[in-house]
Amino acid sequence: MDWMAILSTLFVLGPVIAILVIFAMARRKYKNRGGAGAFFFENGCLVLNTGLPYPIPLEDIRLVELDCSAWELEHQLSYSLTVKVTRKNGKTRRVFYKGYRTAKLALPSDMEAALRERGVPCVLNAR
Repeated sequence: MDWMAILSTLFVLGPVIAILVIFAMARRKYKNRGGAGAFFFENGCLVLNTGLPYPIPLEDIRLVELDCSAWELEHQLSYSLTVKVTRKNGKTRRVFYKGYRTAKLALPSDMEAALRERGVPCVLNAR
């Protein structure tokens, strides 16, 4: 293999490897992330379980909205869920989650109960 082929391969794969390393470094500092579902609680924060975990302090949350389909919950093993977190300063963060009944907080009703247990206002919209 000549040097130009090696350099072009590194040029193409370098950014992909860098992004994967950044994701791994950001995710490894959370111990509750495995099988957590759409979010988990750690260190007084609600952590949205996305590619790069997004922590939001519980005292900064005004409202959490969980939006899902009631039909999917009754008739399928998986469901689509939208989690919208509104902060007290007006900023919102929305994540989409494909849920399965194998996570720790498997169903939206479980997620709602966990949020209410920690004193976070929550609305469950099962349309």
